[in-house]
Amino acid sequence: MFRPARYSVVDYGQMIECEPRMGVYAEALRGAITPGCTVIDLGAGFGMFSLLACKYGAGKVIAIEPDPCIDLLIPMAEANGFADRITIVRDISLNYTPDTRADVIVSDCRGTVSLYEHHVNTLTDARNRLLAPGGTLLPMRDTMRIALAQYDYADRKLHRPWLANNFGLDLAAGYRFSVNEEKKAYLKPHNLMSAPQDLAVIDYRTITDPTLEASVELVAERPGEVDGLLIWFDAEIAPGLKYSNAPGEPELVYGQMLLPLTGAPCLRAGERIAVRVRGSLVENDYVWTWDWQVTDAAGTPQDDRVRQSTFLAQAVTPRTLANVSNRHVPDLDPRMVLDRDCLALVGEGRTLDAIARTMQERHPQQLPTYKSALDHAATCVGRYGNQ
Repeated sequence: MFRPARYSVVDYGQMIECEPRMGVYAEALRGAITPGCTVIDLGAGFGMFSLLACKYGAGKVIAIEPDPCIDLLIPMAEANGFADRITIVRDISLNYTPDTRADVIVSDCRGTVSLYEHHVNTLTDARNRLLAPGGTLLPMRDTMRIALAQYDYADRKLHRPWLANNFGLDLAAGYRFSVNEEKKAYLKPHNLMSAPQDLAVIDYRTITDPTLEASVELVAERPGEVDGLLIWFDAEIAPGLKYSNAPGEPELVYGQMLLPLTGAPCLRAGERIAVRVRGSLVENDYVWTWDWQVTDAAGTPQDDRVRQSTFLAQAVTPRTLANVSNRHVPDLDPRMVLDRDCLALVGEGRTLDAIARTMQERHPQQLPTYKSALDHAATCVGRYGNQ
């Protein structure tokens, strides 16, 4: 069984067509490359930046990508006459140790905002281990920005079906899940209810901590309900080469991040929302927390402070929390036994066929057929490896 890819080939094609993003990156890469230099393409996808680096004169390109889509780079490199200059590393960059450091490192691993999965940790490690002294890191810097925002009426669906539905049922218990989930948005300037404020500057040449914590005051410029906090980034890939996913700019593949506000508070012009935003990397994803309070023009609180978090969008039970406590004693259930035995057989250097036949013999109730045993073995191995 194959693990699903994070992006499809069609998704990567949309990224290449995304302008001005792609044109800015291409120009930055052209300006950074010198004849014969070494380039590392981090999170390469199918290797578009690798192909461009060769076209612009790089002597050696290392394309690093754990997703199987990287194999598309092989026929594309051959078709463009670059096969002898491109090396593919089917892994994450943290596991890669180079023979020599790169003159240029290029990547684009953002989501709706700059802080996405292990983007910061990956670039910090690459900067320290993989980039030659005086080398060029692309991108250079992002500025994350925030503003009060209002959906267009037709798109205001956060309250449905939880607070209103066509069946007259009380579903209010589900509202807190909807209003604590970050949304991908494509809002326009008319959706903004305040002037934007800088939330954080992510300088990839110096950053080491992937955590964000910042406080701002956002002043309503017109009266109305505030549906959420809209966050985007202004990217500087190289000096003078920029693009943005801000409202009013061309729509990019990233979208923008909308953090909903419980109850959509109604503000008068001049009233403010004092907000503190925190982004914490937990395993592979960010948990976003936003605390906010409505104040008048003089800063006097008008309501109690509200605390929201993407953690609250998860259906977590007391039992779920107990199971991750450091005092929890896990039971060895049948699924764990299957994985344990399968991995032990992997450690003996057996083929999947041999593993499947042994597993079927040992666990005939859970794996009654050869096919079920082979499927389990392939899934188990795929879960822990990069095959």
